[in-house]
Amino acid sequence: MANQYPVILCHGLFGWGPCEVGGFPYWGTATSVKSPLARHVASVGPISSMHDRACELAFQIRGGKVDYGKSHSKQAGHDRFGREYSTESAFHPDWSEEKPVHLVGHSMGGPTIWMLQHLLAEDFFGWGSSANWIKSLNSISGVLNGSTATYFFGCNKKTGLVDPKSIGDLLVRAIEFNIRLTGDLFDRWYDFDLDHWGLSSDPAESLEQQLEHVAKTPMFRGKDNAAYGLTIQGLLEQNAMCKTNPDTYYFSYATEQTFEGYLSKHHYPEPRMNPFAIPTALYIGRKRFKRKFYPGFRSSDWWHNDGLVSVYSQLYPRISGEHPVGGEIAGQSRFQPGEWHYEVVHCDHIDIVSLPEPWQVGPQASFYRRLFERLAELPA
Repeated sequence: MANQYPVILCHGLFGWGPCEVGGFPYWGTATSVKSPLARHVASVGPISSMHDRACELAFQIRGGKVDYGKSHSKQAGHDRFGREYSTESAFHPDWSEEKPVHLVGHSMGGPTIWMLQHLLAEDFFGWGSSANWIKSLNSISGVLNGSTATYFFGCNKKTGLVDPKSIGDLLVRAIEFNIRLTGDLFDRWYDFDLDHWGLSSDPAESLEQQLEHVAKTPMFRGKDNAAYGLTIQGLLEQNAMCKTNPDTYYFSYATEQTFEGYLSKHHYPEPRMNPFAIPTALYIGRKRFKRKFYPGFRSSDWWHNDGLVSVYSQLYPRISGEHPVGGEIAGQSRFQPGEWHYEVVHCDHIDIVSLPEPWQVGPQASFYRRLFERLAELPA
């Protein structure tokens, strides 16, 4: 083992922390398999923006009262400060360039941890931080370039924004979709982490009541929310802003479970895909867009998917900015920092984390064992 830096796990859209949904593990076997490195599970805003989630993650790692930034908070329209995390409960209170961390993010967690590296590089929190506070950045099913599924749920194809008249409908559709994907988990205690928007969690409130309150906030009337952040427009902005740090190791694990049609070339769900992801898989797998989101955009590039995110989007940042690619992980024993290395994993968007099908439990556990061992072998 070359290093003993801790691993921090950051969940995706509509994800949850270890104290929610009755303690059901969002990360499945990732927290139970044997690992040479310590692991910590974060809980950030499940429908918040990349910026806000990254700030929450930073203070859970180091400790202190979450600071979203004076300028950002004023522009977004929410409070500057959020929840407070004691040094005793912090994951890694000695966090520094000499004592960095490995960050692992699933789905929206991928661009969230990359946003955190950007904030550290700018010393956004005034800690004297740098991008080197992160030893490795690991994206699993990461929405690194956006997801066309956001337009299925109601984001405007031209602007990426949510139509104010459809905010409630978007939230309800998204929640109903997640309820189907995760069974009855959303019937248990769930925290939207929106204190800075004036919405404190109340276990006595029903999910419907919580959604009604969220829909009335200014949150979804601008860009400071998950919906916009996950569009191609949102990731175009982020990819141009976030830099690939020459001293950080980057790994991306793209999930896929569709096949190409012989005549149409559209992509269709494979038989073992989670049945509730089939509508979005079909939408992503054949959607033709009239507009060009970026130079060289082709709709067909985005058809191969895992039920929620295109493989094209998951592999590495590619639609804006300069981000070197180091190639496939397979066959490499030594990796070059400052380059994105990738691997394609054959399962859907959900099977890689909390709710694998019975035949995916073993492969999922093996995947996380290999991931943690790979991180432990990186040079200190």
